[in-house]
Amino acid sequence: MGPKVTLGVLAERTGFDKSTISRALRNDPTLSIRAENLALIKRTAEELGYRPDPAGRSLKASRSYALGAVVPSLQNQIHAQIVEGAQSACLAAGYSLLVVNAEPGRPQRELYRQLVEKHRVEGLLVLTLQNEAVELPELTALGVPVVMVNRRSEGFGNFVVVAERAGGELATSYLIDIGHRRIAHLSGEIGRFNAGERFQGYRDALEKSGIVYDPDLVEPAGYSFEQGAAAMERLLDRCQGRFTAVFVVTLLAAAGAISVLRKRGVAVPGDVSVMAFHDGLLARAISPTLTTIAYPLVDMGEAAAKGMIDILEKRRTAITTTFAEGRVVERESTAPIRL
Repeated sequence: MGPKVTLGVLAERTGFDKSTISRALRNDPTLSIRAENLALIKRTAEELGYRPDPAGRSLKASRSYALGAVVPSLQNQIHAQIVEGAQSACLAAGYSLLVVNAEPGRPQRELYRQLVEKHRVEGLLVLTLQNEAVELPELTALGVPVVMVNRRSEGFGNFVVVAERAGGELATSYLIDIGHRRIAHLSGEIGRFNAGERFQGYRDALEKSGIVYDPDLVEPAGYSFEQGAAAMERLLDRCQGRFTAVFVVTLLAAAGAISVLRKRGVAVPGDVSVMAFHDGLLARAISPTLTTIAYPLVDMGEAAAKGMIDILEKRRTAITTTFAEGRVVERESTAPIRL
């Protein structure tokens, strides 16, 4: 590795003073500079591999230049993709991202409080809350900007989400289009945002196709492998032979469901087709490979972190972004119904 590239080096190369360069690289909206000069500064910084020093900036500005996030599970590839995008955006802007895993049974509000009070993060990316009614007001009281990621909550302004309801409809409609009419749904907790939206999308697709909704074909599953497996056990005990396809709320739960179907001698996709919401490496790694509804989760994490940084740098006052374009990724777990 060569010597560290500093603002002084950039000043020598571009002819601009260090203060101007620093403001240009922070996208300071109050900086008056010609577009070609701004492009020159950014191009030179990129070519030389300049990286801001968060520690040095923190000392000078009494700021931490850090964001915090609490992740529900490090095993869940959905959260991992979101964090990957957020980390990339933070590094590009000279910020740090502190990620904490939510341990079962530990109040998540305490983790957010520690991030703010002990680690001095300047903003929070909220991927999960156990009790929204209690924890959202407490988050607001911490006095830092908060962006909800992969979720929305009534009365809370900042969010970056995917089109959950449309995705649930797309997943169910795909199964209908390949001939299925008796379609089960392994859901999350329907009273919560993601699960409720996906469940409503499932019902929308049934209604639009003239298929009567059967509540007996809906089984709460949660988001883990174990919860998906347990939910499929219950569904089979109650309804085996009454459904030919199942739409599962997320990847890990779908993997658990497939494991139980195979154990119980139900062929996938010969007897039951399986479709999951969200995509990731797991969908390609299990057998049979899993058909999914894919959204750009890395882009969503990147947008959330960029939006938060823009709020902190006073380039915007709010972020309300919805990634609307989900797509079906066809793999081995689904097949046209046998006639």
